Amino acid sequence: MLVVCYANVLIRLFGINSLKEKRGVVKSLINELQKRFEVSAIECGRQDSKDYMLIGIAFATLSEKDCESKMDNIENFIEMIHAIEEFTYDLHHF
Repeated sequence: MLVVCYANVLIRLFGINSLKEKRGVVKSLINELQKRFEVSAIECGRQDSKDYMLIGIAFATLSEKDCESKMDNIENFIEMIHAIEEFTYDLHHF
């Protein structure tokens, strides 16, 4: 059975003075998530805010347990770097 997992992560940013500076932070996080966890990740909202970034993450796996474990690891990794305001995820079976 295939399980598709997806998440939205709302992150509070501190010390960002311009949208250009924010883009660098967003790009760095997205690249690290893709490399470290082999997921698809994009900035999916709050593009005009210097105070927040909204990251969408998605991947497919073979079990619900793997999905939950990977999401926990992703959340822990992001929390080491940034202040997470909200982390929500869901999954669908195919």
